[in-house]
Amino acid sequence: MAPKPKNKNKESKKGAVDGDAARTADAVDDITDDATKKILRNEIRELRREIEKQENFTGLYNDERLRINYFWLVAKKELEDKQAELRNKEREFQDLQEKHEITIKIMKQKLKHLVF
Repeated sequence: MAPKPKNKNKESKKGAVDGDAARTADAVDDITDDATKKILRNEIRELRREIEKQENFTGLYNDERLRINYFWLVAKKELEDKQAELRNKEREFQDLQEKHEITIKIMKQKLKHLVF
């Protein structure tokens, strides 16, 4: 059985992705001027530097995003804790108010008995 013929477009894309760009470029004979080749090589180097720079920025962005997410979670937890603490204080305050009102009613009753 003969192997299937491969799609040339897939091969050229795969070669460029795998780092075979230099061999692919050398196989093309449409550029004979050395100055043009030198300009293209310099442009390739510059583009590779730009890619590295962008990859570094992407890494920094992801690190910053994770850091911000962590701080957001911590702040959210602190907020929940403070809200729970506030609810407890409000309940405590309401209990003290009720106790105070009961004490006042008892004192009024005692005073009423004394006056009577």
